[in-house]
Amino acid sequence: MKRFNLTVAVLLPLCFFAGCKPSENPGVSASPANPAPSGSMIAASPNPVPAGEEPGITTITWNTGDGMMGQVYVSADGAEESVFAGAPQGSKTANWIVADSSYRFRLYKGTEREKLLAETTVTRQK
Repeated sequence: MKRFNLTVAVLLPLCFFAGCKPSENPGVSASPANPAPSGSMIAASPNPVPAGEEPGITTITWNTGDGMMGQVYVSADGAEESVFAGAPQGSKTANWIVADSSYRFRLYKGTEREKLLAETTVTRQK
């Protein structure tokens, strides 16, 4: 009987705490109990870029969603892609946006374009 009481006294609290979900507080760093967000994203602001005499400026912001390395590639008017930036998340200014062109920014997982995560197309007003 003593062995049963000891077993219950040890296992009951463990079972109780194992079933509790930790609170989700914004700003808490990722851990197994509080995983990183699963959604990846890339965005441009402003988009479309306002018209003007000089080349326009937009800021590209991205996040792989899982803290893993990612690379942003850019292609102008369907040309070959080239590396624009690389990091799990960040922002970078593109200060060469011209009218009558279309710029496709694509976020890939890893450093070898392993998997396309997200993309956005930037244009400029005339």
